[in-house]
Amino acid sequence: MRNEASRRIFDYWTDLRGNRAAPLRTEIDPAALRHLLPHLFIATVDTDGRPVFRLAGTRICDLFGREFRGAAFAEAWLEDDRRPPIGIVHDVIRHEQPALLDVGISDGDVRHDYEMLLLPVRSAEEAGSDRVLGALLPHDASYPATRIPAAGLSLENWSFLEGHGAPFGASLMGDRHGVAEMLRRLLPARFFPESKAS
Repeated sequence: MRNEASRRIFDYWTDLRGNRAAPLRTEIDPAALRHLLPHLFIATVDTDGRPVFRLAGTRICDLFGREFRGAAFAEAWLEDDRRPPIGIVHDVIRHEQPALLDVGISDGDVRHDYEMLLLPVRSAEEAGSDRVLGALLPHDASYPATRIPAAGLSLENWSFLEGHGAPFGASLMGDRHGVAEMLRRLLPARFFPESKAS
């Protein structure tokens, strides 16, 4: 994570979950993140299987010149970049594994580097995660001058996170070793028999 605020959000989520896969939504205290609330969002999956914004901070809405509450998650992305982020949200929820996305924000002429954090959250202790707590922050601590409204997000690469932020997984650009490692962690061992020496 390049932005220290992203690190603080991730550390807060990590402390809340303890030794569980994900914390409960009722455990999240907005006051603990009050200085970062404008950059946070919550997304759930609707009955049609689409990720949808339940809440979106004022900085995110101002950046795009619109209210995102109730809008499809896909609407924040450029049309050609929508499918992979939707799949990542589903994977974060399904596998209860946080993810970090490197994204670009285009204002039509200039592209700015941002990062998006997606953290799984549960509504009930006995059930799996059903939503994500997200954050959208620039790579640098200072905010780039961006013409408003931004045209949309583009996905550059992403990785799952584990431990205290150590990434594993693969970039969107095709790190084959990373893909194999990610699958080894997510799938049963029988899918990956040990190779025999010749």
